[in-house]
Amino acid sequence: MLKEKRKKYLLTFFIILIIVIITYFAYTFIYSSKTISTENAYTKADVAQVIPKINAPVKQVNVIDTQYVKKGAPLIILDDKDVKIKLDIAKANLEETKREVAKLISNDNEFSKKINLDNSKINLLKATIEKSHIEFLKAKKDLLRYKKLLKTKSVSQQRFDDIKLSYDNAKKTWEEAKLNLKSAITSKTVTKAQKESNLQLIKDKKVETNPKVLKAKAEYEKALLDMRRTIIKAPISGIITQKNVKIGQYVNTNSQLLTIVPIDKVYVDANFKESKLEDVKIGQNVDLYSDLYGSNVIYHGTVEGISSSTGSELSMIPAQNATGNWIKVVQRLPIRIKLNKQELSKKPLYTGLSMHVQIFLDNNSK
Repeated sequence: MLKEKRKKYLLTFFIILIIVIITYFAYTFIYSSKTISTENAYTKADVAQVIPKINAPVKQVNVIDTQYVKKGAPLIILDDKDVKIKLDIAKANLEETKREVAKLISNDNEFSKKINLDNSKINLLKATIEKSHIEFLKAKKDLLRYKKLLKTKSVSQQRFDDIKLSYDNAKKTWEEAKLNLKSAITSKTVTKAQKESNLQLIKDKKVETNPKVLKAKAEYEKALLDMRRTIIKAPISGIITQKNVKIGQYVNTNSQLLTIVPIDKVYVDANFKESKLEDVKIGQNVDLYSDLYGSNVIYHGTVEGISSSTGSELSMIPAQNATGNWIKVVQRLPIRIKLNKQELSKKPLYTGLSMHVQIFLDNNSK
């Protein structure tokens, strides 16, 4: 009776053992072979570092750590007194430069008028020279004729002196006309040189496109931009963390004021052994759960990318595999997993949380 009982128990044991072995192999070949999983996975996000773009004291801080902010919300207000002074100076400089260029354009018109007057004067002097030269030749001819008549006593000395005076006046008038013409030509040459020099500063004769005006305008716009930068706004939506700013603190462009974590764009980096990644492809479905909510809250995602390097390769001191003391260590490669946004909004995750990850190699969720 006891032997029959023992046989019955042994038979039952072996039957159960066979069922367990069959179940194990069935799970391995039918289910487990189509998935890979790991607990070496953590949530991450592309955070935004908030850094001032000007140097100024902090006037107002509108946020605290753990506060959720929307993109564009004013986070910190800097004192704008110094910036406002620079803006006023830049604005005044722009207006002054516009007036200077407008004056240069006006000068160009004056130079053109003066050149036209010089041309008229030159033409008039040429005619005067021609007329005075004819009168000079006539006076010279009369002088020579009266000189002969004086020798024969055919004219009085008084008459000869009058002819001589006419000759001298005609010669003087002719010489003065030539000097006036030379002076007018020189004046025109100087005016043309001044006009050319002035034109180098106002080539297109437009105030708004003048290089000096454009430079002054750029300086004004930079001052205006600095004025706007006294209000530091949130570059993205997310939760404030690592807040390191207080009212009255003087900040500069190297100061890290706070960090914003976009919890609606959290992703997971899952570190799988290299020997398990043969069949992993971008787009495969993934099931995940976190220790924060437990295994009852399942997140669904997809494989978004496969890292090009292992963690050891990108470490501060990479492994020296070329040395004689080499020992093979199976490496892990980060797999980036994109999470479902609707699920994230219902059950938000935070960066640095541990995750349990299961990738479906046949691209079909369980």
